[in-house]
Amino acid sequence: MKRGLVLFLGFLLTTNIKAQEPAKFFSEVRSSDSNEKTLKITHDNSAPWKLEDSICVTRDKKDIACGIVIATDTQLATVQISFEAEEMLRDEISNETGDHLQLTFNFPFPEKGDAVRLVDRNPKLNIRQLASELRVIDSFKETGATSSNTATSTPYNHLKTTKSFLPTSNLTVGFNLIFPTLEYQQSFSDHSAVGVMPLFMNYSVGEGSLKGTGCFFNYHYYTEDPFNGYWGKTGLGIYGLTASYNGIEDSNIAPAIGASFGRRFFKNKNLNFGFAVGGQYLFASTNTGLPFSGFIPSLIVDIGFAF
Repeated sequence: MKRGLVLFLGFLLTTNIKAQEPAKFFSEVRSSDSNEKTLKITHDNSAPWKLEDSICVTRDKKDIACGIVIATDTQLATVQISFEAEEMLRDEISNETGDHLQLTFNFPFPEKGDAVRLVDRNPKLNIRQLASELRVIDSFKETGATSSNTATSTPYNHLKTTKSFLPTSNLTVGFNLIFPTLEYQQSFSDHSAVGVMPLFMNYSVGEGSLKGTGCFFNYHYYTEDPFNGYWGKTGLGIYGLTASYNGIEDSNIAPAIGASFGRRFFKNKNLNFGFAVGGQYLFASTNTGLPFSGFIPSLIVDIGFAF
Protein backbone atom coordinates (compact mmCIF):
# COMPACT_ATOMS: atom_id res chain seq x y z
CA MET A 1 0.00 0.00 0.00
CA LYS A 2 2.77 2.41 0.99
CA ARG A 3 4.75 1.54 -2.12
CA GLY A 4 1.73 2.26 -4.30
CA LEU A 5 1.18 5.60 -2.58
CA VAL A 6 4.84 6.59 -3.10
CA LEU A 7 4.67 5.69 -6.80
CA PHE A 8 1.42 7.66 -7.19
CA LEU A 9 2.91 10.76 -5.50
CA GLY A 10 6.02 10.42 -7.64
CA PHE A 11 3.87 10.28 -10.76
CA LEU A 12 1.98 13.43 -9.72
CA LEU A 13 5.23 15.29 -8.96
CA THR A 14 6.79 14.31 -12.29
CA THR A 15 3.65 15.34 -14.18
CA ASN A 16 3.54 18.71 -12.41
CA ILE A 17 7.22 19.41 -13.17
CA LYS A 18 6.72 18.56 -16.85
CA ALA A 19 3.63 20.75 -17.03
CA GLN A 20 5.61 23.71 -15.69
CA GLU A 21 8.47 23.31 -18.18
CA PRO A 22 8.50 26.19 -20.71
CA ALA A 23 7.85 25.40 -24.35
CA LYS A 24 11.10 24.53 -26.13
CA PHE A 25 12.19 25.95 -29.45
CA PHE A 26 14.23 23.76 -31.74
CA SER A 27 16.75 25.57 -33.93
CA GLU A 28 20.44 25.15 -34.63
CA VAL A 29 23.40 26.88 -36.24
CA ARG A 30 23.97 25.87 -39.86
CA SER A 31 26.98 28.11 -40.62
CA SER A 32 28.95 30.96 -39.06
CA ASP A 33 31.24 33.76 -40.18
CA SER A 34 33.70 34.89 -37.50
CA ASN A 35 34.86 37.88 -39.56
CA GLU A 36 31.38 39.33 -40.17
CA LYS A 37 30.12 38.08 -36.77
CA THR A 38 27.05 36.53 -38.40
CA LEU A 39 25.27 33.19 -38.18
CA LYS A 40 22.84 31.23 -40.33
CA ILE A 41 20.28 29.42 -38.17
CA THR A 42 17.38 27.08 -38.97
CA HIS A 43 13.77 28.01 -38.28
CA ASP A 44 11.67 26.53 -35.51
CA ASN A 45 8.58 25.05 -37.19
CA SER A 46 6.23 26.31 -34.47
CA ALA A 47 7.43 29.93 -34.62
CA PRO A 48 9.71 30.96 -37.52
CA TRP A 49 12.25 33.67 -36.72
CA LYS A 50 11.35 37.27 -37.51
CA LEU A 51 13.41 40.44 -37.93
CA GLU A 52 14.81 41.84 -34.65
CA ASP A 53 14.22 38.61 -32.72
CA SER A 54 16.77 38.13 -29.92
CA ILE A 55 18.50 34.73 -29.80
CA CYS A 56 21.32 33.03 -27.92
CA VAL A 57 23.50 30.12 -29.00
CA THR A 58 24.10 27.51 -26.30
CA ARG A 59 26.80 24.90 -25.89
CA ASP A 60 27.09 22.56 -22.91
CA LYS A 61 24.07 24.33 -21.38
CA LYS A 62 25.83 27.71 -21.47
CA ASP A 63 25.20 30.75 -23.70
CA ILE A 64 28.30 31.40 -25.79
CA ALA A 65 26.92 34.16 -28.05
CA CYS A 66 23.76 36.22 -28.48
CA GLY A 67 22.46 38.47 -31.23
CA ILE A 68 19.61 39.87 -33.32
CA VAL A 69 17.96 38.42 -36.43
CA ILE A 70 18.72 40.80 -39.32
CA ALA A 71 17.33 38.80 -42.29
CA THR A 72 15.09 35.79 -42.90
CA ASP A 73 13.89 33.59 -45.73
CA THR A 74 11.91 30.36 -45.88
CA GLN A 75 14.94 28.20 -45.08
CA LEU A 76 17.27 30.10 -42.75
CA ALA A 77 17.60 33.26 -40.67
CA THR A 78 20.68 35.48 -40.46
CA VAL A 79 21.83 36.67 -37.03
CA GLN A 80 24.19 39.55 -36.25
CA ILE A 81 26.14 38.66 -33.10
CA SER A 82 26.21 41.44 -30.49
CA PHE A 83 27.52 39.52 -27.47
CA GLU A 84 30.16 36.80 -27.00
CA ALA A 85 30.71 35.01 -23.69
CA GLU A 86 34.18 35.18 -22.22
CA GLU A 87 35.67 31.88 -21.09
CA MET A 88 38.55 31.87 -18.58
CA LEU A 89 41.03 28.98 -18.76
CA ARG A 90 43.31 28.06 -15.87
CA ASP A 91 46.70 26.46 -16.52
CA GLU A 92 49.19 25.54 -13.79
CA ILE A 93 52.80 25.73 -14.92
CA SER A 94 56.01 24.88 -13.13
CA ASN A 95 59.48 26.23 -13.68
CA GLU A 96 62.67 26.95 -11.74
CA THR A 97 61.06 29.74 -9.75
CA GLY A 98 58.16 27.56 -8.62
CA ASP A 99 54.56 26.84 -9.49
CA HIS A 100 52.45 29.49 -11.21
CA LEU A 101 48.83 29.82 -12.22
CA GLN A 102 48.36 31.16 -15.74
CA LEU A 103 44.99 32.56 -16.77
CA THR A 104 43.97 32.88 -20.43
CA PHE A 105 40.74 34.15 -21.95
CA ASN A 106 38.86 32.59 -24.81
CA PHE A 107 35.72 33.54 -26.76
CA PRO A 108 34.11 30.33 -28.04
CA PHE A 109 32.45 31.06 -31.39
CA PRO A 110 29.25 29.30 -32.55
CA GLU A 111 29.72 26.34 -34.86
CA LYS A 112 27.46 24.16 -36.98
CA GLY A 113 25.16 22.10 -34.80
CA ASP A 114 25.10 24.41 -31.77
CA ALA A 115 21.63 24.86 -30.30
CA VAL A 116 19.75 28.16 -30.58
CA ARG A 117 17.23 29.46 -28.05
CA LEU A 118 15.02 32.52 -27.97
CA VAL A 119 15.52 35.29 -25.41
CA ASP A 120 12.52 35.68 -23.10
CA ARG A 121 12.84 39.43 -22.82
CA ASN A 122 11.64 39.89 -26.41
CA PRO A 123 7.82 40.14 -26.11
CA LYS A 124 7.15 39.45 -29.79
CA LEU A 125 8.52 35.92 -29.40
CA ASN A 126 6.23 35.24 -26.47
CA ILE A 127 3.25 36.39 -28.55
CA ARG A 128 4.15 33.99 -31.36
CA GLN A 129 4.81 31.20 -28.86
CA LEU A 130 1.37 31.79 -27.30
CA ALA A 131 -0.28 31.86 -30.72
CA SER A 132 1.44 28.58 -31.65
CA GLU A 133 0.29 26.88 -28.45
CA LEU A 134 -3.25 28.17 -28.89
CA ARG A 135 -3.35 26.79 -32.44
CA VAL A 136 -2.45 23.35 -31.07
CA ILE A 137 -5.17 23.64 -28.42
CA ASP A 138 -7.70 24.79 -31.01
CA SER A 139 -6.86 21.87 -33.29
CA PHE A 140 -7.73 19.47 -30.48
CA LYS A 141 -10.93 21.41 -29.74
CA GLU A 142 -11.99 21.37 -33.36
CA THR A 143 -11.17 17.65 -33.69
CA GLY A 144 -13.23 16.85 -30.61
CA ALA A 145 -16.02 19.19 -31.62
CA THR A 146 -16.38 17.82 -35.13
CA SER A 147 -18.30 14.82 -33.93
CA SER A 148 -20.68 17.01 -31.94
CA ASN A 149 -21.01 19.63 -34.73
CA THR A 150 -20.03 22.46 -32.38
CA ALA A 151 -16.72 23.54 -33.97
CA THR A 152 -16.23 27.28 -34.05
CA SER A 153 -13.62 29.53 -35.64
CA THR A 154 -11.12 31.35 -33.46
CA PRO A 155 -9.15 34.57 -33.89
CA TYR A 156 -5.83 33.07 -32.78
CA ASN A 157 -4.70 32.10 -36.27
CA HIS A 158 -4.91 35.77 -37.23
CA LEU A 159 -2.41 36.96 -34.61
CA LYS A 160 0.49 38.76 -36.25
CA THR A 161 3.66 40.38 -34.99
CA THR A 162 4.69 43.73 -36.43
CA LYS A 163 7.74 45.94 -36.22
CA SER A 164 7.93 49.70 -36.50
CA PHE A 165 8.78 50.98 -39.97
CA LEU A 166 11.91 53.08 -40.34
CA PRO A 167 12.20 55.05 -43.63
CA THR A 168 15.44 54.28 -45.47
CA SER A 169 17.24 55.87 -48.40
CA ASN A 170 19.21 54.08 -51.10
CA LEU A 171 21.63 55.57 -53.63
CA THR A 172 22.48 53.35 -56.61
CA VAL A 173 25.01 53.64 -59.41
CA GLY A 174 25.32 51.25 -62.34
CA PHE A 175 24.63 50.66 -66.00
CA ASN A 176 21.59 50.29 -68.23
CA LEU A 177 22.94 48.50 -71.30
CA ILE A 178 26.18 50.47 -71.68
CA PHE A 179 24.91 53.79 -70.32
CA PRO A 180 25.65 54.88 -66.74
CA THR A 181 22.74 55.27 -64.29
CA LEU A 182 22.27 57.05 -60.99
CA GLU A 183 19.15 56.84 -58.81
CA TYR A 184 18.07 58.04 -55.39
CA GLN A 185 15.33 55.96 -53.73
CA GLN A 186 13.30 56.66 -50.59
CA SER A 187 11.24 53.92 -48.93
CA PHE A 188 7.82 54.80 -47.52
CA SER A 189 6.64 51.31 -46.45
CA ASP A 190 8.04 47.82 -45.85
CA HIS A 191 7.77 47.01 -49.56
CA SER A 192 7.55 50.31 -51.48
CA ALA A 193 9.90 53.11 -52.44
CA VAL A 194 9.99 56.02 -54.87
CA GLY A 195 13.01 57.11 -56.86
CA VAL A 196 14.42 59.88 -59.05
CA MET A 197 16.79 58.81 -61.84
CA PRO A 198 18.58 61.11 -64.31
CA LEU A 199 19.50 59.42 -67.60
CA PHE A 200 21.89 59.84 -70.49
CA MET A 201 21.14 58.32 -73.89
CA ASN A 202 23.17 57.70 -77.02
CA TYR A 203 21.20 54.99 -78.80
CA SER A 204 21.89 53.78 -82.36
CA VAL A 205 18.89 53.29 -84.64
CA GLY A 206 19.88 51.74 -87.97
CA GLU A 207 22.13 54.31 -89.66
CA GLY A 208 20.94 57.06 -87.34
CA SER A 209 20.98 57.77 -83.62
CA LEU A 210 19.10 59.24 -80.68
CA LYS A 211 21.01 61.36 -78.19
CA GLY A 212 19.83 63.24 -75.16
CA THR A 213 19.28 63.45 -71.44
CA GLY A 214 16.22 62.77 -69.35
CA CYS A 215 14.80 62.06 -65.93
CA PHE A 216 12.53 59.28 -64.63
CA PHE A 217 10.29 59.24 -61.56
CA ASN A 218 9.98 55.60 -60.48
CA TYR A 219 7.92 53.44 -58.14
CA HIS A 220 9.71 50.38 -56.72
CA TYR A 221 8.18 47.31 -55.08
CA TYR A 222 10.27 44.81 -53.06
CA THR A 223 8.90 41.45 -51.96
CA GLU A 224 10.88 41.16 -48.70
CA ASP A 225 11.76 44.58 -47.27
CA PRO A 226 13.11 47.92 -48.57
CA PHE A 227 15.81 47.32 -51.22
CA ASN A 228 15.73 43.55 -50.73
CA GLY A 229 13.95 40.74 -52.58
CA TYR A 230 12.37 40.37 -55.99
CA TRP A 231 12.05 43.83 -57.42
CA GLY A 232 9.59 45.49 -59.77
CA LYS A 233 9.94 49.04 -61.09
CA THR A 234 7.66 51.29 -63.16
CA GLY A 235 8.19 54.93 -64.03
CA LEU A 236 7.32 58.04 -66.01
CA GLY A 237 9.99 60.15 -67.61
CA ILE A 238 10.82 62.88 -70.06
CA TYR A 239 13.73 63.27 -72.50
CA GLY A 240 15.32 66.11 -74.41
CA LEU A 241 16.29 64.24 -77.61
CA THR A 242 18.23 64.95 -80.76
CA ALA A 243 17.53 62.57 -83.63
CA SER A 244 20.12 62.22 -86.42
CA TYR A 245 19.50 60.49 -89.74
CA ASN A 246 20.95 60.96 -93.24
CA GLY A 247 22.71 64.14 -92.11
CA ILE A 248 19.51 65.68 -90.77
CA GLU A 249 19.06 66.53 -87.08
CA ASP A 250 15.85 67.23 -85.22
CA SER A 251 15.49 68.09 -81.51
CA ASN A 252 12.35 67.72 -79.43
CA ILE A 253 10.96 66.84 -76.02
CA ALA A 254 9.66 63.28 -75.65
CA PRO A 255 7.72 61.75 -72.74
CA ALA A 256 8.50 58.13 -71.84
CA ILE A 257 7.34 55.21 -69.72
CA GLY A 258 9.43 52.34 -68.41
CA ALA A 259 9.19 49.07 -66.48
CA SER A 260 11.59 46.37 -65.32
CA PHE A 261 11.70 43.31 -63.09
CA GLY A 262 14.62 41.73 -61.28
CA ARG A 263 16.24 40.96 -57.93
CA ARG A 264 17.97 43.07 -55.32
CA PHE A 265 19.75 41.63 -52.32
CA PHE A 266 21.87 42.81 -49.39
CA LYS A 267 25.50 41.89 -48.85
CA ASN A 268 25.30 43.48 -45.39
CA LYS A 269 23.12 46.10 -43.68
CA ASN A 270 24.09 48.85 -46.15
CA LEU A 271 25.50 47.40 -49.36
CA ASN A 272 23.00 46.00 -51.89
CA PHE A 273 23.18 44.74 -55.44
CA GLY A 274 20.52 44.77 -58.14
CA PHE A 275 19.91 43.42 -61.61
CA ALA A 276 16.78 43.68 -63.76
CA VAL A 277 15.51 43.47 -67.33
CA GLY A 278 12.76 45.48 -68.98
CA GLY A 279 12.35 48.36 -71.37
CA GLN A 280 11.34 51.94 -72.08
CA TYR A 281 8.91 53.34 -74.59
CA LEU A 282 9.57 56.85 -75.93
CA PHE A 283 6.74 58.84 -77.47
CA ALA A 284 9.15 60.48 -79.92
CA SER A 285 8.42 61.79 -83.39
CA THR A 286 11.05 63.32 -85.64
CA ASN A 287 11.19 64.94 -89.06
CA THR A 288 14.36 63.09 -90.03
CA GLY A 289 12.78 59.87 -91.29
CA LEU A 290 14.53 57.90 -88.54
CA PRO A 291 12.96 54.39 -88.43
CA PHE A 292 12.46 54.32 -84.64
CA SER A 293 9.69 52.17 -83.10
CA GLY A 294 9.86 53.94 -79.75
CA PHE A 295 10.96 50.87 -77.72
CA ILE A 296 14.39 50.68 -76.06
CA PRO A 297 15.33 47.52 -74.10
CA SER A 298 16.77 47.79 -70.59
CA LEU A 299 19.36 45.62 -68.86
CA ILE A 300 20.16 47.09 -65.45
CA VAL A 301 23.09 46.15 -63.20
CA ASP A 302 23.82 48.40 -60.23
CA ILE A 303 25.17 48.66 -56.71
CA GLY A 304 23.41 50.57 -53.92
CA PHE A 305 24.21 52.01 -50.52
CA ALA A 306 21.38 52.20 -47.98
CA PHE A 307 21.43 54.85 -45.25
